Amino acid sequence: MNEDTPDVVGQSALPWFPDAAGNAVNRELEELRLENARLRKLLELTESESRAPRQDQPAIPAVVNRGLVTMESPSEAKVRLFQDLFRARSDVYALRWENSRDGRSGWIPAVAGGWRKGANMADDRFLPLTPTVVAEHLRGRQHIGLYPLTEQETCWWVAADFDGGAAMLDALAYVKAARFRGIPVALEVSQSGRGAHAWIFFGTAVPASAARQLGTGLIHEAMGLRGSMSLASYDRLFPSQDVHSGKGMGNLIAAPLNGKRRQHGTTLFLDTTTLEPYEDQWAYLSSLDRLSDAEVNSHIRRLPAVKLGQEVRRLELPQSSKIVPRPALIIRAAFDSRITIKAADLGPAMISAVKHAASMPNPEFYDRQRQRRSTWDIPRFLRNYDETLEGDLILPRGLLSLLHQLVESSGSTLRIDDQRASGTAQSFERACKDNRTHRRRAFAHARAARQRRRADRRVRICHRG
Repeated sequence: MNEDTPDVVGQSALPWFPDAAGNAVNRELEELRLENARLRKLLELTESESRAPRQDQPAIPAVVNRGLVTMESPSEAKVRLFQDLFRARSDVYALRWENSRDGRSGWIPAVAGGWRKGANMADDRFLPLTPTVVAEHLRGRQHIGLYPLTEQETCWWVAADFDGGAAMLDALAYVKAARFRGIPVALEVSQSGRGAHAWIFFGTAVPASAARQLGTGLIHEAMGLRGSMSLASYDRLFPSQDVHSGKGMGNLIAAPLNGKRRQHGTTLFLDTTTLEPYEDQWAYLSSLDRLSDAEVNSHIRRLPAVKLGQEVRRLELPQSSKIVPRPALIIRAAFDSRITIKAADLGPAMISAVKHAASMPNPEFYDRQRQRRSTWDIPRFLRNYDETLEGDLILPRGLLSLLHQLVESSGSTLRIDDQRASGTAQSFERACKDNRTHRRRAFAHARAARQRRRADRRVRICHRG
């Protein structure tokens, strides 16, 4: 290409190129624009129809800006980014321990002199979370856990933890619900390689209650996309409490990017289009957006509220996907000691609605939360349904009228297959007569036995006289 060709009209050379190179690039861009216009005309597409789709992930800039942390950055810059992004309690952290003999593992707060069996934790001095500790974690020399709930009952991020065989599918539904609403979320594969963590970061410390409300609303939306999600997902948010119980430090979550686990491809952040780790984890984390306090509150107001029991009056479809399978026109239910419904007839949104209708708030959970006591291992919701291995729902018979109402709200019809045993008629009149006769005979035998004993006694007295 001739470099002496004049600039394209209305454009100037790119500022970071020499003049000649900038002119060449501008000419090539103009040729591409003309080619795109020709192709749109051939395909009969408007300019808006031919635009590239919006990206799922926050993009990693092609040109690395000054100050962006990358895999080539010094260790100090990586540690600073980690501490800034995954900000948690700095006065304490947890260490993972593993027993190579019996395979047991767990977490314990890091204390001066190391943890000793039988030691009183109240008397120990907790070690602070320092840059050195983070560096050791990133190198894989130790694996640390983070306590997200600060002493001011705020947090800098909320993480949803998914486990089980369908953990990644559940996590992707959560990510989809978040990104539909413009909430940036990062997906991490957990240390086991079978679970997933979905992280949402904040630009400032926000109340833990607000952060958890945001996560709860997104889980509710995700359940409408994946009806097979369990209500136990509501109990897998970090921080796990709105406020401190007054004892302990609250629940912890394993810190990502552990050097030892990274060698096996775990504790890394994934590209949701391929479910493979980003090549440059640090560049990706540097590009993540963070929500402000005002944005958190705005999203909470727009998220659907979680309804339970009699509050679930009609089917509400999720908004975060155009793929929303409707229930079958005829939904068949087997009616015997309980109600059994085929999951294939319901669709994900209806399965989620029925699960919520068959659940209720757990009074013990809210009593403990109000008293600032620990809610660990206490479910937020009590479930009155069961699921078969195929995913079919088993409900109490008392929910039949509510089930009718839900099904009719979706435009479907509930057809009941009554499998209750009608039983056989029984007559107890003859049995009662037989019982009375038996009692009379028993009384007569007892009376005769008493008379014989009296007679025998009189005979013995006469002989002695």
